[in-house]
Amino acid sequence: MVFHYSINSGYVEEDDIVDHHHFIPCKDYDRIITNKVNSITNLDLLTESMQQDQLKQINNTSLKMKRIMLVEDEDDIILLFRIILESGVGLKVDSYTDPFAALNNFKSGLYDLIMIDIAMPKMDGFELYYKIRKLDDRVKICFLTAGEMYNEKIRKEAAFPDADGFIRKPIANQDLIQQVKEILEIQ
Repeated sequence: MVFHYSINSGYVEEDDIVDHHHFIPCKDYDRIITNKVNSITNLDLLTESMQQDQLKQINNTSLKMKRIMLVEDEDDIILLFRIILESGVGLKVDSYTDPFAALNNFKSGLYDLIMIDIAMPKMDGFELYYKIRKLDDRVKICFLTAGEMYNEKIRKEAAFPDADGFIRKPIANQDLIQQVKEILEIQ
């Protein structure tokens, strides 16, 4: 038996018609329901993606409120680290090539992290570390080094058990960002 009901200018057999929730004859009921279910699933994925973006934005906002003092005697390393940490992550970085200038401009409670090169002329990084610790015993401090000799074992055996880490140069951009996030305890 053939109906004279037209769907897209064609005739529909009685067996092809299915009543869906709107009680409208529909030949492609399964396809429509599948599309509706998929759109709900896609909406869930979109919502999840938006939530992840919001978490990233919160993390980036908390990073942008962080301030770092970088003390390194090589201008090219300062430039590179500033580009990576300011542009790539949004941190505020104050940099010094002279440890005495860094010490004179240091203010307790201003910085969340101080990154100090170990090998510098006039005053080495360890000496600067002790002087800063006298002014602020809560600020996080990590050392920058091109050598392998300042590893965890030496750090624990030496007088730096409360140092927050050693960053070895050279370092990949993403590794630097990750280590700084870990020291600052930001995911």
